Amino acid sequence: MPVRLAWVANLGIMPADSGDKEGDTLLKATLAIVLLSGSLLATAAEPRTMERTMKTMGFAFKLANEAATPVEALPHLEKLFRLTEDAKQVAMPADKAAVFQEGLDKVLAELTLAKQAAAADDAAKLQQHLTQVAQLRERYHKERRFSLWKLIFGRF
Repeated sequence: MPVRLAWVANLGIMPADSGDKEGDTLLKATLAIVLLSGSLLATAAEPRTMERTMKTMGFAFKLANEAATPVEALPHLEKLFRLTEDAKQVAMPADKAAVFQEGLDKVLAELTLAKQAAAADDAAKLQQHLTQVAQLRERYHKERRFSLWKLIFGRF
């Protein structure tokens, strides 16, 4: 005897005493697809990607850089620090992982100094450290880019 879904019968979608085996099969297939697609969407949303993390980091950096006072920049610096720590956990290409980890460590060191400057309300030191973070970002983003010339002629 086929299993009847009482709530489906209560909604009037399918009569409880229906002997419609095709309807039962169609309903079961539809429910299976809905449940499967929901679980696939949940797992697809889980993994962190470097691109998404870097975009969020860029926005936090922009907010910290545009803050009117060092004290206003502090929450953005703390968020940027957390995001940078998260970025260290994201899977990276094996051939460049060591270089990227080195760059992220340097950024974390500068952000620590920037947070200290912001806490001390020292705008000049904060700007100096944010400039250093921007330079590090530019330097290590160059490492990420694929170069046909490097592929053909080697590193120069």
